[in-house]
Amino acid sequence: MNKTTLNKIPLNCEAYIDSIECENGIKNRINDMGITEGEKIIPIIKSPFGDPRAYLSKGTVIALRESDCAKITVHPTQSYT
Repeated sequence: MNKTTLNKIPLNCEAYIDSIECENGIKNRINDMGITEGEKIIPIIKSPFGDPRAYLSKGTVIALRESDCAKITVHPTQSYT
């Protein structure tokens, strides 16, 4: 599968995290929430205005900003259009 950024993955499509390219402080905070390289992540809820979105990872729902998700590289487990 092709790599893309987390903010481009449609709702309910699984992806695996390849890299997190945020500033160290933000990257550490994201890692502390359980979002780490190699983990499966699924976008599950989009807020009414589109930002933030909620993601499911390791059985936990986490809200992330669009700007942070644009810096997280993932590869989806299935193709989507």
